[in-house]
Amino acid sequence: MTKSSALMSYNIFTFPSEAQMLLHIKLWEEHFPAMFEKLKEKGCTAYSYNQVWNSPGTFKTSVMYEYESPEAFKACQNVMKEFAAPLMGEIKATGAVIEASRNVIRHSARVS
Repeated sequence: MTKSSALMSYNIFTFPSEAQMLLHIKLWEEHFPAMFEKLKEKGCTAYSYNQVWNSPGTFKTSVMYEYESPEAFKACQNVMKEFAAPLMGEIKATGAVIEASRNVIRHSARVS
């Protein structure tokens, strides 16, 4: 059974170059599965990491997280900070500019 989500966050990462975007993708693929295991324990119900392809001449990725409650969102923020701390040098090397949004889910549909 799928858990329902009350909140979501959506971040867009814009990179100065394709090489920096590819570094970010590599970091994500290497490290995020372990972080998601910790996030699930705190109430993160879903995530999706994406490469934006309809913005020619720019280098962007995005990530969407869903949370079961406001408390889960707060707990997951702490996990993310702790997990990212040892990777901060590599993360900063990507030169990402982050545009973050936090959302209350008003309507959602999924094929299960």
